[in-house]
Parts: sequence; structure tokens; C-alpha cells
Amino acid sequence: MLLSACQVFLGHDPDGSPRGIFDRIWTDFDETYALMDVKGINWDEVYRVFSPRITSGMGEQALFDVCADMLKTLHDSHVYLASSFEYANSGSMYDTAHTDSFSLEVVKHYLRNGGTAAGNGMFWHGTFETNSRIGYISIAGFAQGSVGIAQSQDWAKSIDGIIRSLADTDSLVLDIRGNRGGLISNVDYISGRFAASQKEYAEIRTKDGPGSVDFSDPMTHRIKPAGDISASSRYTRPIVLLTNKQTISGGEWFTLALRSQSHVIHAGGPTNGAFSLSLERTLINGWRYSMSVQKVTDMNGICYEGIGIVPEAEHIRVNTDAEITAGIDTQLEYAISLCEQTR
Repeated sequence: MLLSACQVFLGHDPDGSPRGIFDRIWTDFDETYALMDVKGINWDEVYRVFSPRITSGMGEQALFDVCADMLKTLHDSHVYLASSFEYANSGSMYDTAHTDSFSLEVVKHYLRNGGTAAGNGMFWHGTFETNSRIGYISIAGFAQGSVGIAQSQDWAKSIDGIIRSLADTDSLVLDIRGNRGGLISNVDYISGRFAASQKEYAEIRTKDGPGSVDFSDPMTHRIKPAGDISASSRYTRPIVLLTNKQTISGGEWFTLALRSQSHVIHAGGPTNGAFSLSLERTLINGWRYSMSVQKVTDMNGICYEGIGIVPEAEHIRVNTDAEITAGIDTQLEYAISLCEQTR
């Protein structure tokens, strides 16, 4: 989730030297990044480590490498540095392909007739070969295409028809493994279709000044029941929510929201740990970078940035590459067994 607030740092005397670029990035994170205390990072010490690597005659690639290495100390999937020749992500958003493996193609073999796509492919749904009374819905993400003001996100409304198609099921596997987020409006719309009661589930504080304690007053986010139960467009029977390390950003907001509901069991693996909205900047040399500008906690004040939301120990399951290659989805099979126990 990216804030549309790009800014070119020009000032009265823009400094495009290696030292100027490095110091501009470090200073902006020092004043604007919201999660130094959460991650236990001494940003002054980071400067002392990386600043000596900056020299006046260094090339663009060498400068990029130093700045990227500095940002990687944040371990934040919402932080990146991009140039015309390279891209670097601070966290694990793009290197989790072999962590807690997931394949929708493998899942399809568990479904009757391979299931059905909907919402321009953002949803995949059906019932299981072994038990037609258990439903399945996969949500690939919470945004599709451009997310500008003029961009329609009507695909999300397909969830209503999907839920109606599962009216004869007793329980549901709701699968957001591999979901890398998107728009909060879509999170709200879709999560409301699985809510039995309105619950506050997150507090958000936004960095609003250069000091380490300069934050806005908290804003509370709620999950609200939506859709018509009588018309079978809201699902409040037992649900097993599956996540993994590739569940990121909006997928994690969705996880927090659903965990507030008593009929939902969270299973699978921990999520990625990247919740904050991102602010994007553009430097005088054309490079772009982003930073997290919010501190998001649950209603108990717990911040999951960098660690992710972890299922209860008894419900943690991990898929291996070897299992997925063999067509076995251990996490999904466990979710099915949980659904069968709730009947």
C-alpha cells in the first residue's frame, strides 16, 4: 500500500553528489520513518557504519549498493530503493518464494473439477473432492491493476456471488497465502462478508514530525459485518484462515480483522510483517525510495512489523518445496481436517 505523496528533494541548493544523496536518504528516514523503536534500530549507529563507505568519486552502482545496504538494515518489505539500473527491497517481499511454499496449481487438484476463477482471476473457489461440504476461497490480493482514483476495483464485488455459491457448505477454508496486499477499501469490503460482529482490530499512528515521538493521535480500524445473511452473501459458519510468509501488507490487515471473529481459526504459517502505508520519495538524481510512515498495532498494543502474525502454536503448519513439488499441500490438508472437526 503506497501513499501517493511523491516529493523531489530540491531545496535551495540541491546536492546530487554521492554524499548529498546518501545524507538525504539517511536524514529523511531519521525524521520520517515510523518504526525505528519497534525494530530496535539505532539509526545514528547505522550512519556511523555506512557513511565511511561514501567517497566523492564513487560511481552510481557503488553508491546504490551502499544506500541499499543501509536500508536493508530495516528489514522492511515496504522499503525499497529503485534506480534506472537496479531495484532493492529492504525486506523479504521478493525473496520468500521458497519459504513456506504455496502453489495454487497444487490446490486445484484438491478441488472438485479444479474449482472456478472469479473476479478477473483474483478469486479461486469451489469445494473439495474429499468433502463437498467444505468450501474453499483463495484471494490472490486486494488490488488489481492501477490503484489511481479512476481505476475501478469492481472485481471485489464478485465475493458476494462466490459466497452464495457455497451456501450448502458447513465450513470454509479461506486461503490468503501468497496475498501481497492492496487497497484497504477492498480489505474492508471483503472481510465484512466473513464477519459475524463488528470489532475494533487495529490502531494506526502516523509519523507527523521529525522527532522520534512525533506521531498523530491513534485511529481505530474496525471490521463490520456486510452482505446479507438471508441472501447467503455473508459467511459466518466456521472458517479456517490460511496464511504464510508471502501474506503481506493488506493480507495482514485482513488477517488481523478475521482473527477478531470467534468463528475463525488462523492456521498455516506466520505472515510477513509489513503493515504500514508507504511514502514514496524521488531524489534529485531520479532514484526513488519508499518508507513506512505508520505504526500499526492490534487492540492490545502489539505491533507485528518485522515479525508477522503467528497462528497459535497448535495450528502452525509449514509446506516444504519437496511437498509442493510432489503435489502435497500440508497446510491445506490440516485446514480441511480442522473444518471436518467443526461439523
